[in-house]
Amino acid sequence: MADKKAQEEKRRLKVDIAQIIMKIEALTKRIVQTRALGEYLSVFRGAGMEFEGYKPYTPDIDASKIDWKASVKAKQKLVKIYREIRELEVYFLLDVSSSMIFGSQDKLKNEVAAEFILAMAYTVLSAGDSVGLIAFSDKVKNYTKAGKGIRQFYKLARVVIDPNLYGGSYNLVEAEQFALNYVTRKHGVLVIVSDFYGAKGAVWQKKLKLLGGKFDTICIIVRDPRDISLPSDVGEVLVEDPYTGERQLIHSALLRQKYESISKRQDRELMAIFKDCNANAMVLNTEEPLYNTLVTFFQMRRKRAR
Repeated sequence: MADKKAQEEKRRLKVDIAQIIMKIEALTKRIVQTRALGEYLSVFRGAGMEFEGYKPYTPDIDASKIDWKASVKAKQKLVKIYREIRELEVYFLLDVSSSMIFGSQDKLKNEVAAEFILAMAYTVLSAGDSVGLIAFSDKVKNYTKAGKGIRQFYKLARVVIDPNLYGGSYNLVEAEQFALNYVTRKHGVLVIVSDFYGAKGAVWQKKLKLLGGKFDTICIIVRDPRDISLPSDVGEVLVEDPYTGERQLIHSALLRQKYESISKRQDRELMAIFKDCNANAMVLNTEEPLYNTLVTFFQMRRKRAR
C-alpha cells in the first residue's frame, strides 16, 4: 500500500495552482500599471460588433464614419456607435501524448504546458469569457465543454494535472477534426498546445487551415532544451522514440551540430506552416519562467491586434 502511494506521488505533476494564480494576479497588476501589454479585452477580441445607436460627429472623428442618411433626418452630423459582443469561447487543444512526458529541466513539457493553460484559463475566466479543453494523444482523451467562473477553472485543473491523462501515440488530425465538429461557436479562440513532433504529412496542415478560417487559432510549440540541442559533455547517450519505444545509442558530441541544424530547420518549417494557415504561433520553453512566458504571449497578441 505504501509503495502504491509512493508511486502515485512520483507520477503527480508538479503544478502549483496557487502559485499560478499569484503570478497571473501579479501580471494583471503590471498590465494596469505599465499599460505595456494592453488589456485582455483588446488582445482577445469578441465575436463581433453590434449597432447601439448614434452620437454627434466631432472633429476628432474620421469624417468617413458620418452616416449621411441619418444625419439628413436628424439635421446634424451623426456617426454610428457600436459595442463589442464578447461572449468569447476559448478552447485549449492539449497534446497529452508520450513525447510530452519529457524534460531535462525542473519540469516536464506536460507540466509546463499545464501551467500555461491554467494561467491563461484563469485570465480568460477572470474577464468573464468561457474556457474549454480538448486533450488528445492518438485519440481525443478528454473533452471539457466551455464554461465560465472559478468552478470551471478548478474543473480544468483537475483534468490537466491528472497523470493518468498522459501517454500514448499522436494523432493531431483526429483532434483537429474533433474541434471542427464539436466547437460550434465561430470566431472563438483555439489554442493548440503541443510539441508537434507527431505531426506528419499534409492532412494536419489542411485541417489547421480550416481551423484558422473558423477560429482565431494560436499554436504554442512546447520545447525543452534537449529538443533543440544535445549536451556536448556526456559522450554516448541512449535515446528513445516516445511513440514506438525504439532505442538507439548515439554519441552526443559527434551528432550535436547536425541535431541542432535539423531541429532549427523543423521549427522554421513549422512556423511557415502556421503563418500559411493564418495561425499565431510562439515557442513555450520549459526553461522560461511562467511569468516571462505570459508577458511574451500578450506581447505577441498585442501585435496581432493592431
